[in-house]
Amino acid sequence: MQKWLNHEVFQNRTINLQKSLKRKPEVGSQKFFRFRDRPSKSNVIIMKHINHLNTKSYFINRFGKLSTSYLFYQMQDIAWEHAGILGFGYDNLKKDQQFWVLSRLLVKIDRRPVWGENFTLETWSRGTDGFYGYRDFNFVDEQGNIIVQATSSWLVVNAETKRIVRLTEFNNFPKYEESVFGENSGKVNSPQNEDDLQFTPVLFNEIDINQHFNTGRYIERIIDSYDFGFHEKHDLVEFEINFIKEGLPTDRLAVKKQFVDEKHHLCSVVREVDGADLIRARLVWQVKN
Repeated sequence: MQKWLNHEVFQNRTINLQKSLKRKPEVGSQKFFRFRDRPSKSNVIIMKHINHLNTKSYFINRFGKLSTSYLFYQMQDIAWEHAGILGFGYDNLKKDQQFWVLSRLLVKIDRRPVWGENFTLETWSRGTDGFYGYRDFNFVDEQGNIIVQATSSWLVVNAETKRIVRLTEFNNFPKYEESVFGENSGKVNSPQNEDDLQFTPVLFNEIDINQHFNTGRYIERIIDSYDFGFHEKHDLVEFEINFIKEGLPTDRLAVKKQFVDEKHHLCSVVREVDGADLIRARLVWQVKN
């Protein structure tokens, strides 16, 4: 559950990242390193964090596969969990009146786990450029095949001033060189569409403990804006999201869409009161066989 920050300067940053060699993960393995400068019960910290999961009935969509929103929730949970292990979690930052903000996310899906299927989710920090903290993910099936990959960009914000905290202020911010795509998630353009928007109120279950619109619910609003017929014929195989502004309980929101072509769509969740995009998403759809 996140708070969002509107800081457009970061939408225009160009991040030059050294590409690293892709490899298959060792399922069930864990990478360790010495990390002495952060408080911890032990100075041996897991650098690559792994969870072994099962596709529960409440994780799936109507086709019996891991839904897009629960795919996101799994990544969100393991990210927070690993940050805590590394000494940079919610409780650690809260002491200094700071919190993590998810800014950008890029996900590519080869196939989705099906109902009852076991899979492994692994994550690691790729370090920082000073402001963004980078984190990657692999979903791995029982045969060792990578079936979903993702990269994300995070910011630390001061809760009082709402200013971004430079991650170089943290001693030994963790870094592991492996990069799933060899690049970071980029800027997503706002969709261009003059059609009238259908605004609806924010619902009770869409608000998180911080009294802001829940991250995963943005994704659900976008997915639900496509009708049953479209989902019967198309699979979402890639999506990229920029989280821009925070949504509030009193907001009325709508989904705006631009069909660039049959496969490539741009979407945003728009707030009625000021017409602002709260998030922007680039979706890539594939026609089902």
